[in-house]
Amino acid sequence: MAVLSGDLSTLCIKLVFGTLAFTWVLWTVRAVNPRAVAMTLTFPALNGIVLLTATGQVVSEMVVAIFPMMFFNGFLAAIFLALRRKFAGEWVAFALCLLIWAVIAVFFEWDAVKAHRWPIAYVIAVLILACAGWAFRRLRALDKAMPKMSRSETPAEFLRARAARIFWFFVSLLIVTLAAYIWRDAHSLIGRLSALPLITLFVLHWAVQERRVDLDELPVAALLGPVAAMGFLIVFTFSLGLIRSNAGALHPLYWPIGLAMLFAEWELTRRAILVLSGLSYRA
Repeated sequence: MAVLSGDLSTLCIKLVFGTLAFTWVLWTVRAVNPRAVAMTLTFPALNGIVLLTATGQVVSEMVVAIFPMMFFNGFLAAIFLALRRKFAGEWVAFALCLLIWAVIAVFFEWDAVKAHRWPIAYVIAVLILACAGWAFRRLRALDKAMPKMSRSETPAEFLRARAARIFWFFVSLLIVTLAAYIWRDAHSLIGRLSALPLITLFVLHWAVQERRVDLDELPVAALLGPVAAMGFLIVFTFSLGLIRSNAGALHPLYWPIGLAMLFAEWELTRRAILVLSGLSYRA
């Protein structure tokens, strides 16, 4: 019973920490331009927390499993909007997007496909760069100036506006954490689940309802997001390799060093998003 209690308390700590960390990420990106909003649809918040906290998993196997789902998530805005127009309902589009995501995740878990996971990841990395290059050129061709940033928010206003997103993040992290707790050797499954797009789909739903972004631009700008997420995954994987091994051996200062690296590399990702989105506007 003591072991179970310890495991469960650790699980709860991870959930609380992860949710607080995601809230901090939302705070840092609260006043970004509309194209950066689209890029943050694939911001690696859940990926980063799962890679750091799932210490019983093989990091390299998790990361290579994320790539196909990250690539699909870049197209999620276009798919969501197309399904919404066809079926005239956000929740139908929401459900169908999750179903398509699940089918793709199951396909890549098929042993015959998993055997080629590394070549697939390399091909997908090239496709992510190619799609981002096309999207960047398309946005630059619009020759639009960057709009003015929105007004500042108080912490209370921020929390009221982001409460639903924080809730969906908590649900996503709970799903991944429970999966990692139950299936301790399912490295690729945990990686794919860390790309679960519940938050992305909610933000798309919110964007459509509130009309806060240009819905014609949104699917194109969203294709830039996986570039920043891919950069984060590569750098963070290398960083974690300095303080842990695939055999599960952790550096004595794993948690403070790992947390510092996570927050620092999230900040670098945020700045990369701001720079790339800013360059896509007319100067």
